[in-house]
Amino acid sequence: MTGRTSLTRRSFLAASGAATAAWAVGSAAARTAVAQRRTLGANDRIHFGVIGSGGQGTHDARVCVQAPNAVCVALCDVAEFRLDESAKAVSTEMDKAGAAGVRIDRYDDYRRVLDRKDIDAVIIATPDHWHAKPFIYACEAGKHIYQEKPFCFTIELGKQMVAAARKNTGATIQIGTQRRSQTHNHKVRQLIEEGKIGDIKYVRAFDCRNYLTGRDPFAPRPVRGKIDWDKFQEPCENKVPYDEWRYFAWRWFWEYAGGLVTDVGVHVMDLVHWLTGNSTPKSAVCNGGVYGLKYWHTPDVVNAVWDYGTHTVVFTSNFTNGYEGDGVTLYGTKGTIDIRGTYVRIYEEGGDRQKPIMEFGPEGAPHQHNWLECIRTGKTPNAPVELGFSSLVPSLMANIAYRRGVKVTWNAEKQEAVV
Repeated sequence: MTGRTSLTRRSFLAASGAATAAWAVGSAAARTAVAQRRTLGANDRIHFGVIGSGGQGTHDARVCVQAPNAVCVALCDVAEFRLDESAKAVSTEMDKAGAAGVRIDRYDDYRRVLDRKDIDAVIIATPDHWHAKPFIYACEAGKHIYQEKPFCFTIELGKQMVAAARKNTGATIQIGTQRRSQTHNHKVRQLIEEGKIGDIKYVRAFDCRNYLTGRDPFAPRPVRGKIDWDKFQEPCENKVPYDEWRYFAWRWFWEYAGGLVTDVGVHVMDLVHWLTGNSTPKSAVCNGGVYGLKYWHTPDVVNAVWDYGTHTVVFTSNFTNGYEGDGVTLYGTKGTIDIRGTYVRIYEEGGDRQKPIMEFGPEGAPHQHNWLECIRTGKTPNAPVELGFSSLVPSLMANIAYRRGVKVTWNAEKQEAVV
């Protein structure tokens, strides 16, 4: 399998236009007005459902039910084994939290979850190509939403999702870029604002792991029950016969996701935007390839570079070697902040590189709990929808640059990537 898909300008624009039109028709056939939302007090129980009950959706649900007065009452997925595994795990967590006996209903159609008036909120944790339709319908249904990253599949769909969110007035929508809820990163931002490292001119972001010596966690495994492959592929323009690698490892196929740049890159890029205060790149270039994990379609080693006008950001992801780990290094005119995983070190420019002038470890409450708290209080969540979109735009631009083999610029007025 080759890492770079042949994509002409005409075919790329045609595919994007067809996908956008298809989603718009789907939304028009849904609801035309936001449903009335139940008012929730501090002691009221939040009833939520999960759309996409795989590993991430199950994790989000388990964390949510650990908070006071939050219970999961519905799961939706195209695979029976996902529903079985998720229901068991979430029920066990609710039992521990003192909410034993809560019934979890199972569905294979997300609309049945969103049509329930007793459900206040939903977690959307589907594969990327299924993010838009449930999100838009959930907005039209007046639900609070926890949308897993990456926010959207394409720039055009992202704009539709943001427009739908703006009509869902009064709802709390949190994007799953959880590093904004880690208070050690709040300390980093404060230090930058105080001028601790001077003006930032260069940022290096990275996420590196080894799926060659360590088995790909998304490799196929034996399961029982039906997988509705037709429904899984429903948003796709080009449909193919069932392939277990495509189902389990969908992150590494262009039809369903954007590979490393959107899957892991959005986390570090969201942090970069938040810390630098600049979320509009002028341009993007990107290269790489499939060098080791031959079943991938998206690159297993990739390098993206963005020009922000005042500074450059470089992102590297290498899933054939895990030496670097993940993190962000911000290079200022007076010093450097090095974030490795959740550990932070600050170095003075010209000082001893072996002795940081300051260092601290991880802090912070769960991102999902911030969402639930904001549902009750009406406060703005740590990762609101507009930031979920703007933080992903550079990654989407980089993937266009990679697949086309060209430099991509950003038209801020039209909110469009220009090839």
